[in-house]
Amino acid sequence: MGKTDNTKDLQAGIAHVQAHQQVLSDNLELFLKHVQNGTGDVYSCLLSLRSHAAACSLVAWSVNRDLGLFKQWSYVEGKLSRILFQQQPRNWYPAYLLLGPLLSDHEPLINWFAHYELPFDESRADDISTADFHGYQALLAIRGDWDLLEERCLRILNNPVTAQKKYEIDHRFYLALARGDLGGMESALEELTSPKIARVRNVEQAFGFTKKLIGTHAVIYAKIAWRHGYRVQLSSPFVPVEWLPVAPLASYEDPYDFMKNFDINMPVG
Repeated sequence: MGKTDNTKDLQAGIAHVQAHQQVLSDNLELFLKHVQNGTGDVYSCLLSLRSHAAACSLVAWSVNRDLGLFKQWSYVEGKLSRILFQQQPRNWYPAYLLLGPLLSDHEPLINWFAHYELPFDESRADDISTADFHGYQALLAIRGDWDLLEERCLRILNNPVTAQKKYEIDHRFYLALARGDLGGMESALEELTSPKIARVRNVEQAFGFTKKLIGTHAVIYAKIAWRHGYRVQLSSPFVPVEWLPVAPLASYEDPYDFMKNFDINMPVG
């Protein structure tokens, strides 16, 4: 992808997010009314509030280069994901849900997500042919469970599954991470963000806001590496280098009353 094309894509991506941010902002009071009163479709309203937070975080960075506000809205996005699990404890838990918590640098939130296993059926999480296997790898990586992560990586890399082939790069990254191989991590991430791979991996169904701005999985993996002291360096614009250092805000704010009253560590289910 040429530099000019990338600039056009970036501008289109920012405009897309801003348009959705405006629509969601226009309906914010309605979403909050239903959530706080328990009326209407509360779950859908929470999803909309999370989308609003995600849009606000991306605009804070892409338009204003405000890293602090970016992290604050990433925290809001992550906490709303946590609240959604309170509503539906066994709901789908893909690795990309970790984006908000990780980018917020809010340690209690990250710790909760790293240890939340209720959505994972043990047999499916251990089955290399399932998407659950891929999602569970991220939890092990954040927790630093290196022996188990390495064993699982070797199992799937030595027995490739056609349905999961596009995630082979991810497991090569995880294997390098488990072994402390910085060069291997960087090589996998450079491949993941290369034009050939990025045009496929950046446009998954859930990446409507991010697909022209970042490589969602690559950002997650780079952030995990930095959390463990491996300062991966990448040349790709799909992984903003400013996001990678682990630097929590002095404080985080819950913008809505129902969030202020919600304890992240309350029992689920």
